[in-house]
Amino acid sequence: MFGNLHELTSYFRQPEYEQHNQFSGLRTFDCLRYWEGDLRLELPRLSVVIHSIDYLDLESDKTTEIAEHPLRFQQNTFRLWYQIDGHGILQNVTRKTFGTARPGLLGVMARGERHTYLHQRGHFSCFQILFSLLPSSNAKCYWNAGIEGKTVLEEKDRHTFENDISRLFLSLPDDRSIIGLAPLSCLSGLLVLLFRKGLILIEDSRFPKNKARSLVAKVRSFMDMHYSDVHHQRELEIECGVDINYLNILFKRETGITLYRYMTNVRLEHAKHYLETSSRAVSDIAMQCGYPNANSFSRAFKRLEKCSPQDYRTRHRFPVTEKPGKQSPT
Repeated sequence: MFGNLHELTSYFRQPEYEQHNQFSGLRTFDCLRYWEGDLRLELPRLSVVIHSIDYLDLESDKTTEIAEHPLRFQQNTFRLWYQIDGHGILQNVTRKTFGTARPGLLGVMARGERHTYLHQRGHFSCFQILFSLLPSSNAKCYWNAGIEGKTVLEEKDRHTFENDISRLFLSLPDDRSIIGLAPLSCLSGLLVLLFRKGLILIEDSRFPKNKARSLVAKVRSFMDMHYSDVHHQRELEIECGVDINYLNILFKRETGITLYRYMTNVRLEHAKHYLETSSRAVSDIAMQCGYPNANSFSRAFKRLEKCSPQDYRTRHRFPVTEKPGKQSPT
């Protein structure tokens, strides 16, 4: 068994790495091409769906490039972040908070929120998993998981966690069908630590017996994941099985904002990410975020951000980190 990820480099045959398909200057283990996604772990009260596995490694001659421009992340799911090497700043742009990222940092990024990583020194490498938490078939109501947090693993936990990562990578080339037990076992070990460290909280309070709270949790999750597909509030009514006016009253009471405003906030967070990280036309971004045309998107954007999408891009865009023709992770 390999004690850490660095020892994998002596195991894999050439090529050990391949260029990352989204971030220039970074590479990834070639064994990840065997990942065929989505894997569902069914537990008594919830299901964990693994959407993607990623490994980011800095090419030695790209240190200046990554140090000058932050890596940007956003997704419809939750993102596990584990810092293997390097020191930098990890910022939640949506919440305007930041902290130091150093080896051993384990964190979870929430759905829809924008994050950046600005590298400062050392060789950068990072392990990531995109995953969703859903009610199991046995759950009697919907819930909203308490998630997003970070911790720095101490030596024993770090050794165990990196061992599970190593075992996962080693199992993929030999087990091309992801239904195999080896990858499943490794992923389970990684997720258990998230629960044990309190980075994912699934308590009784998260399974509200109150129907109103359950409906609000359900519709929030639905909008987070399907913001680009929902074109009329009638679709929310169908999803939750209640009158849309009643649902709006419940939602406003629990969250302080309307369904429309919440959906707009979600869409614009994703729009900001695309404006900052891609060269796509505003009309394409509008369609990607669920707007019928560029005009309606621009009106909504200017109303909340007090500037046009193009002005926002001019002020906030860094040189694109993704390769031409590739979309940012969502």
